This record gives sequence, C-alpha cells and structure tokens, in this order.
Amino acid sequence: MRLQRWTAVLTLTLAALAPAAALAQADTWPSKPIRWIVPYPPGGGTDLVSRALTAKLSEYLGQPVVIDNRPGANTIIGTGALAQSPPDGYTVALITDAHAINVAAGRQLPYDSERDFAPILQLLRVAFALIANSEKVPERTLQALVKRAKEDPGWLTFGSLGPGSPHDISFAWFKTMAKINALVIPYRGIGPALQDTVAGHVKSMMIGVAVGDEMIKAGKVHPIAVTSAQRLKTSPDVPTIAEQGYPEYEFVTWYGMVAPRGTPPEIVARLNAELNRALKDPDVQAKISSAGGDIAGGSPEQLAEILRRDLIKYRKIFAETGIKVE
Repeated sequence: MRLQRWTAVLTLTLAALAPAAALAQADTWPSKPIRWIVPYPPGGGTDLVSRALTAKLSEYLGQPVVIDNRPGANTIIGTGALAQSPPDGYTVALITDAHAINVAAGRQLPYDSERDFAPILQLLRVAFALIANSEKVPERTLQALVKRAKEDPGWLTFGSLGPGSPHDISFAWFKTMAKINALVIPYRGIGPALQDTVAGHVKSMMIGVAVGDEMIKAGKVHPIAVTSAQRLKTSPDVPTIAEQGYPEYEFVTWYGMVAPRGTPPEIVARLNAELNRALKDPDVQAKISSAGGDIAGGSPEQLAEILRRDLIKYRKIFAETGIKVE
C-alpha cells in the first residue's frame, strides 16, 4: 500500500512538473543548431526558398539553421523523417501540397498527415501557366485550344512530370472539366519537359510562370491561361482558366513549414513570428519572386485550414479524374 501511495504521488508530481519543464525548454530555446528538412533534392524552388529563409532565421535566432535534403517518394521520405524527430523545436520541415496529394492518392504513409505535425505557417503560393509551343499551336485562347482538341482528338499533347505531380494533376483536372482528350507524355523533370515543349515535340505543359518566363519572352512558347483564381500581378495580360469558361477551376501549389506533433506551442509561436518577419525582408522577397512564388505568411491555424481544404479538393479531383498514383 505504501509503495502504491508513493507511486501515485510520484506520478502526480511528474504530471505537475511537465508543463513547467516544457516552458523552461521554450525559454532556453534555441541553444543548438536547428535542422530544416527539405523533402526534395538540392536545386529548384524549394532549395532556393529554403536557403533564403534559413539564412534569415539563423540571424534572428542566433543559432545555425541547417538544411537537410531528404528527397524521395513524393516527399514521404523527408516528411517521415520529421515525424520521427523529437518534438523539441530542433527539427522542422518544409512541406508542399504534396502533403495533401499523398493522402488523397491513397498512398501508404508512415505517418498521419493530419495528426502527426504542428503547423507553423504557409510560406508562399505558386500558380502555374498553361503554355503551348508557338509554332505548333497557333491558338491563343483556352476556348480556341479546347475547340481544336475536340475537333481533332489526339492533336493535343501534354508534357507531364508524372502521375501525382501537381503539374499532372492540374492539367488532368482541366482536361476532365473541358471534356477533351490529350496524349500525356511523362518526363523526369521540368527542364526536359520545357525543352521538348519549346522544340515542339510536345505541344503544351503546365509550368510556374517564372520558370517559363524566358522562353515566353523569346516567343518560343506562349501562355494560354494561369491556374490561379485571379490574374497574376506579374502576368496581368494572361487570363485565368476560371475566367475563360471554367469558374470552378483554381489550382495553386504552395510551400509551408511544420514541426513534429507535440512541439511546445511557445516554440511554434516563435518560429511563426520569425518566419513571418523573414518573409518581409526585401532580399527574401526577391528570391521567392525569382522562384515564381507569391509571399504568403500567416498563422499556424491558417496553414491547418489550408491543409484541410486541400484534402477535400484533392480527394474530389482524384475521384473526378480517375488519376492513379503508384
């Protein structure tokens, strides 16, 4: 009986001390380097944005913030590494809309996308442009492109980054809405797909506006529509898919930051504040713009809501399009 009483007292004491310990941890954080997981290979937009932000975050926090590239399995490897990390504020990860796509696609995940992470904030949004080869596709409007595709089944070809990629999903959803056929040709990266679109080996593709800007200005390809709900400030003359006859269409990819579930809320709040601060820095803004992104920012709750909406949206898109992802 005495042992049981002491056990009960010890349990209650530890429970009472836990919040105090968490608070003390948050007060002394950070006292060592922070790992920033990027679930993509070096190079590309995610790496560029991460390097710009980690430089500022290191400055603000007084500790190094070190990038750890963990590519593979459509971000599952890197995100899984975060889920297994201690919730102490010393490991965070960049996520993209692939976080929701993996769930909607029915992939077997080593974590629960909705429960195993503490949202920090949305970093940026990226809209695509539907571009076409200027020589092979004289059509300049979406209506004309759809009309030609319906009159000549098999005429329209599309360079895809593979089933389940945002580029592929965005086009598949439009194709379903427009009720057109197109031959979809998979590529291993954005570079080869753009190269073949410029050369006319494929007629069209979805691409970040900034990525395709040089070839658009050179007249090799032309933009037919953008996937955002409103026209882009950087391309005000390019109409949206929504305003060209498909009002329900909106497709915007994004980057966000999360920590492992259980990370002290004081640390999450500090990370949120410092990253929002970094997003206002002119140098960071210039680099994000060069990657084709629009600054987002905001609260952890806003990122949680974005994830919730995306799960609904992508489940609908997968159901309507019949996309199969291995």
